[in-house]
Amino acid sequence: MEFKKLANYFQKIENASSRLDMTNILAELFAEADAKEIGKIIYLSQGELSAAYVGLESGMGESLIAEGVAKANGYSKEDVEKGYKDLGDLGLVAEKLAGNKKQRALFSSKLDVEKVFANFYKIANVEGGGSQQLKIKLFAELLNSASPVEAKFIARIPAGNMRLGIGDPTIMDAFAINLSDELRKNKKVIVELESELKEKKEEKRKTELDRKIKFRVRAMIEEKYNIHSDLGEIASILKGKGLKGLENVEITPGIPIRPTLAERLESTEKIVEKIGKCLVEAKYDGFRFQVHKKGEEVTIFSRQSENMTHMFPEIVEGAKKQINSKSAIIEGEALALDEHTGQYFPFQVTIQRKRKYDIDEKAKEFPLKLFAFDVMMVDGKNLMDTAFEKRRAALKKLIKKGDVIELTDGIVSDNPKEIDEYFETSIEKGLEGIIAKDLKAKYIAGARKFAWIKLKRSYKGELSDSVDVVIVGYFKGRGKRVQFGLGGLLTAVYDEDEDKFKSIAKVGTGISEDKMVELEKMLSKISSSKKPARVDSGIEPDIWVEPKYVIEVRADEITRSPTHTAGKKNDEGYALRFPRMISDRTKKPEEATSVKEILKMYKMQKHVQVED
Repeated sequence: MEFKKLANYFQKIENASSRLDMTNILAELFAEADAKEIGKIIYLSQGELSAAYVGLESGMGESLIAEGVAKANGYSKEDVEKGYKDLGDLGLVAEKLAGNKKQRALFSSKLDVEKVFANFYKIANVEGGGSQQLKIKLFAELLNSASPVEAKFIARIPAGNMRLGIGDPTIMDAFAINLSDELRKNKKVIVELESELKEKKEEKRKTELDRKIKFRVRAMIEEKYNIHSDLGEIASILKGKGLKGLENVEITPGIPIRPTLAERLESTEKIVEKIGKCLVEAKYDGFRFQVHKKGEEVTIFSRQSENMTHMFPEIVEGAKKQINSKSAIIEGEALALDEHTGQYFPFQVTIQRKRKYDIDEKAKEFPLKLFAFDVMMVDGKNLMDTAFEKRRAALKKLIKKGDVIELTDGIVSDNPKEIDEYFETSIEKGLEGIIAKDLKAKYIAGARKFAWIKLKRSYKGELSDSVDVVIVGYFKGRGKRVQFGLGGLLTAVYDEDEDKFKSIAKVGTGISEDKMVELEKMLSKISSSKKPARVDSGIEPDIWVEPKYVIEVRADEITRSPTHTAGKKNDEGYALRFPRMISDRTKKPEEATSVKEILKMYKMQKHVQVED
């Protein structure tokens, strides 16, 4: 595919006014692409060069991008930087200058997807002396042959910010549109789906069936994506072999599994009523790790599937020595340990271990211990469909005694009083609370089900848990805050059913002056001239931004609201009362708190008893 055609599709997506339009445009694009290039197209559409877990980055900051844009068009770097200051987007600067070149390249040719991707792949992998100049040369080479619209997106790729707002769910829905006809040929599935139809009239039954077919295809794709977090590779399989190709997608050491998530309930009585006898574990406040072992190779992934192996050498060595198998995938929570007192440091200390530099020094200062709580695979055998009590037994057998890895503490009980006592003991130790796990449940990748239920400490006059919200816009501020360029944030939660971000709060407190400056700098780079297609908000901020950054907030309570759109029904949504920012969160926007969780938390807060 010519890159100009892809760039024109990207332009259509950027101009789309609704999430449905985005999905239909993507479906059209995917239909035109072939199996060899579809994966690359998906990576590029999200400003990536590989699956996120690989962590392959261009290594080109704004300065190098500006230099490349200047070199290709015959302008000075200062000209480009001035344009960037005016337009706030190096892509728009590159587009403008490509239409007004001061110099023409001696050699230029039509760009295709393969050529653009190959150059960026080389840029990402070049190292050593002269690497920066080689990066600029490879980048400028693309711009030399680019039309204005191509130049815009070529300049955005190395920054990892395409400003398209394409999320993984939208990509999967686009494939569901294209592959629905394949599923229609499966008579057994169609008979099953037809038996579920509720509509009576023929035309409405047809529409309902179409919807169910797309939903089933999407579920089939997502099921495999949950255990093999590489949409580019899955897309190549779908283009080459169709839905049947998904049968060969299996869990693999070195490729992260999307973690199972816990539901909330407000009391131990409710927990026992829901799942009966369960394993109740202490809820540790640390890093949730997925540890993959394959021979002597160990890989550590965060809960966001980020490869963090190089940051935690003691966990790597511990896994090599203590995981008693040739290959395995286990999950656990890592905390910093005070070796002098035997106490665990709070998360504010543990988070210091997430760093690119001085790793060995910090590993000695704050060594981590990994509390293992689940196992998904041992020596090629997939245990995810096995009942939790059997997985727990397999995990106990798998982990040898040592200094780095041990099993989480826990009790098996169906007695609310006993669980309450264990909860209080956990709180006294400075832990977050407890996690109750259904002994009969499978490991449900990428989903929030009642297989796991968390109970955290309730704070007087506050919600019993914090909320992770996505920044979708900001306000310039008044009075003293004018000087920072940012006075408050418009935030949203994620609606899983609609794949949209619904507004829930304006956040203005808990943000230091330094943080305001940092946020304005970050957010101005992803600003949008119009409301992003996946954002649903009745409140209009001074500046819209693409849903990218997640922050943690705490609030007094959840209230009904006529102005916010989260959970909106009968002209009323839900809002956070007196929200204040607690910290940044390294999460994908789709991993923020969901609308469904907000509704559950709203119901739960009515049951929380607060002492006077």
